Amino acid sequence: MLGTIRKKRSARALVDAFNRHDASAVVASVTPDCRFIDSAGGCIEGHDAIRNATLQFMQMEPEFEILLESSSVVEDEVLMRGTTKATDPLVAKDRLWRAKIREGLVCEWQSFCDGEARRLARMLAPEHARAY
Repeated sequence: MLGTIRKKRSARALVDAFNRHDASAVVASVTPDCRFIDSAGGCIEGHDAIRNATLQFMQMEPEFEILLESSSVVEDEVLMRGTTKATDPLVAKDRLWRAKIREGLVCEWQSFCDGEARRLARMLAPEHARAY
């Protein structure tokens, strides 16, 4: 069983990979069956779909950055609060994230925000996206 600090490090590794715009590091931070769930409830699952969606998203949002303000651990989940920096106002918002950790990797990443949310899963991977 991973301790609190290791769970936070696992979630932070994914955030850092996003902030470096490094799709390979994003994939290395997640399990092969990982699910990314956007704020609109769309879901992308698996390494290939996540890699492709990450590459497309980083082209769309070259200034994207996750700015964490706080995090806490509840059982196998790291709950985080912060903001995102982006050119699209539906992406640049105050957010909450949930990272479910399994064996030191993120197996589920979910984003939450108030108001209208960008349907990123459907936009970036329509052939893989499904409702969560």
